[in-house]
Amino acid sequence: MAWWRARLPTREALVVTALLALIFEFTYLAAFFIRSELLLKGSDAQAILNTIVAVVGVKLLVFYWRGFCHKPWRAARFADLNRLLRAATTCLLVFVALNYFSGSIPGWIQIPRSVLLLDWSFTLLAVGGMQAIARSLYEEIMPTTTVGNQKTVLVIDASPAGRQLAASLGQLKSRGYFVAGLLDDDPDTYGVHVGRARVLGPVLMAPACAQRLRASEIVVREGAIYGARLRELCDACAEINVRVSIAENVTDPELPAGGRPTSVQPLVVRAVELRDLLSRPQARLDDHDVHVFPFLNGKTVLVTGAGGSIGSEICRQLLRFAPARIVLVERSEASLFAIHHELVQSPTLGSTDLVPILCDISHVDRAERLFTEHSPQIVIHAAAFKHVPLMEAHPIEAIENNSLATAALAELADAHAVSTFVALSTDKAVHPSSVMGASKLVAERFLQSFGETSATRFVAVRFGNVIGSSGSAVPIFTEQLTRRLPITITHEDVRRYFMTITEAAQLVLLAGALPGRGGTFVLEMGEPIRIVELVSSLAYVLHVPPEQVRIRYCGLRPGEKLDEELFFEDERRAATSHPLVIRAVRAARPLDEVRQWMGDLKSAVAGPSEAAGHTLMDIVTSDCNSLVPVEAPVDAPAEQRA
Repeated sequence: MAWWRARLPTREALVVTALLALIFEFTYLAAFFIRSELLLKGSDAQAILNTIVAVVGVKLLVFYWRGFCHKPWRAARFADLNRLLRAATTCLLVFVALNYFSGSIPGWIQIPRSVLLLDWSFTLLAVGGMQAIARSLYEEIMPTTTVGNQKTVLVIDASPAGRQLAASLGQLKSRGYFVAGLLDDDPDTYGVHVGRARVLGPVLMAPACAQRLRASEIVVREGAIYGARLRELCDACAEINVRVSIAENVTDPELPAGGRPTSVQPLVVRAVELRDLLSRPQARLDDHDVHVFPFLNGKTVLVTGAGGSIGSEICRQLLRFAPARIVLVERSEASLFAIHHELVQSPTLGSTDLVPILCDISHVDRAERLFTEHSPQIVIHAAAFKHVPLMEAHPIEAIENNSLATAALAELADAHAVSTFVALSTDKAVHPSSVMGASKLVAERFLQSFGETSATRFVAVRFGNVIGSSGSAVPIFTEQLTRRLPITITHEDVRRYFMTITEAAQLVLLAGALPGRGGTFVLEMGEPIRIVELVSSLAYVLHVPPEQVRIRYCGLRPGEKLDEELFFEDERRAATSHPLVIRAVRAARPLDEVRQWMGDLKSAVAGPSEAAGHTLMDIVTSDCNSLVPVEAPVDAPAEQRA
């Protein structure tokens, strides 16, 4: 039944049938003319008149049965050539049989064998040629036939999102895109049509297809390809003077009740940026499980370090979820003024009250007044000293700001019935070799132990290196590349995990919203990237020729390691509701022991700087020496780790 339904006559099938009838008449007549050297004899004319209707009818029945009238010729493939050969040969055998039994068929005149062979050949050439012409017109000529000042482009990604992108590009009248084709590594998509374009093949064919179709730009859907593969595509296209761009859909996801959508364009096509060349696609944490964010709606949120790179982005993200008040706490006057001035003018501000507070959170008495006066329900602790070499030279400041101040704020949050306390940590806290990492590890351990008995949910978020944050490597490299100065790298094999500022801010909010008693959360950051490769990618983004990139190795600085880690041996990876966010699960240290650490550190900061540093490192050394590897390895499936 399915076969018969597929062969039901349609308007298109009837048109193709009529065209085939004309072709078959032409090939049959041409066979007689060629056989008689273009001089048609009377006997040949009689044979044609007696047999042409039967010949054309038989061939139409066979070709209709083979499906030639229902499949678009523009989509013809090599398999269709095989079907054509079988159909034409079937017709030839039918006519040979009719000749053999011609004596018993009234009115049938034997068709000369040479005519049958010529007709068979001409049928193959005519039908196959028409299919080839149709496919060539559809794939070679139509895709390059632009209108007005349209720009011919190829789209990388043939998933439903990629097809939607291709359709959307054609509607960007301001840019004038004409999509000539799509590319994808999924063979199931090959030949699929999207408007006038179709899926041409794998991404590897992009440069060749761009040349063949005279495309001037290749548009990659954000996240379709990234990292080394995207860089290879960019390099290959640069050789043929074809631009590679990234298309990102920035339409806001559905927001929870009370959330405020931002006013943004539905589609943005931009140049390739450094974040696209990371070892993983950029995580968009607010596109998943947004139902958890009502915990911010109508609440008072206190953000420490609100003027910093990550703290300021957290404040921008907070506005989307309509908190009643945001208390901006910052020790830098200039930074506090800048973020408050920006947020006041934000279109997503709504009725949220902004309270800028100039305050050093290491002053416990002043911090306590903040909790008393503003009664925050959510605390996001982003204030910290983060520069490794500076903290090596100033261990007292690292201990006071990163360890002791965090513990003091946690106790204030507990005393003032704060529901959720989120603190920012770092991958340098895992087996720390630096004062900065050690000070963050002590803070992590305190929050975990203190959270065991507190009604407040204490959450630590472990970051990798944040691209573009103040004082980080990328801005320094950018300046050096722009001025064509030597790039200073500590070691040729040094590798780091990287994430963007937006990812860092969204991770903080999502981790704070996840259900449970809190804990330590880590973003799945892909593979660590060699800093040498990061410089090369940054040079590409800045259009600095490779021959002008000079690298100078200065050796590892105090406290630095070749590689960073994300998990301890005694931590199990547990899945969360977001596939890119992992919970690090471990047994908490006794609270009395951790309080003793804090007491030792308070005493140490009153003495010499060097002694304070030794006290800190002795604490984390004893902690790391007592680690017990978990029974299930950290890369075990989630069901084994649960």
